Amino acid sequence: MTMAQSKAPPFTLYEYRPSPFCIAVRIGLNECDVTFTPREVDLTKPRTAAFLKRSPFGRLPALVEHRPGGELAIFESPAILLFLAERFPQSPLGFTDLTARGEAYSWLSYISSGFAEVFWTTFCETHVFADIERSPRVLARARHELDQHLDVLDRHLARRAFLAGDYSVADTLSTPLLDLLDQLSIDLDAFPRVRSWRDRLRERPSYKSAWPSDDD
Repeated sequence: MTMAQSKAPPFTLYEYRPSPFCIAVRIGLNECDVTFTPREVDLTKPRTAAFLKRSPFGRLPALVEHRPGGELAIFESPAILLFLAERFPQSPLGFTDLTARGEAYSWLSYISSGFAEVFWTTFCETHVFADIERSPRVLARARHELDQHLDVLDRHLARRAFLAGDYSVADTLSTPLLDLLDQLSIDLDAFPRVRSWRDRLRERPSYKSAWPSDDD
């Protein structure tokens, strides 16, 4: 008897595993209980023409849904998370009403631009740039701005468990960025509600195995 071959998952995730933005999309897929095929992209090699059709600027992550009429490609992590929220409305990422959608959109926009920008400047000045490329002045300004962002978040979270009240795509994108705060030697004792928020995010089943292990 010939065994029937299992059908390939309907989604393919093009990623660079250590990237926090790729991690956020993995968490989002887990929240939606979606089976997907991971495709690691070698950052040292030029992007192929086939990949650039899916992500025109060659950026990661990129998510492809394989449909009967052809594939649908979505790039940029905020767009992917919003797509998943609309595609799987019954998942924890789905929106319960217009108010929830509006709040989640606002906080996702802030995390993907304001918070991520100042965080990434601090991270690059600390861990990515070579010594000759680093600027103590830029780092000092970015650290000061990051503390200001964390203070606003801490005060906001005094009234709610997650950014938009219930868990949303904004929290999904925040999760790996909050993880990397440890590498910036930021004392979260000064921001206890942010620390508690991070703890709640890490307790979600979707978080398990999100980051690559040493064996990956």
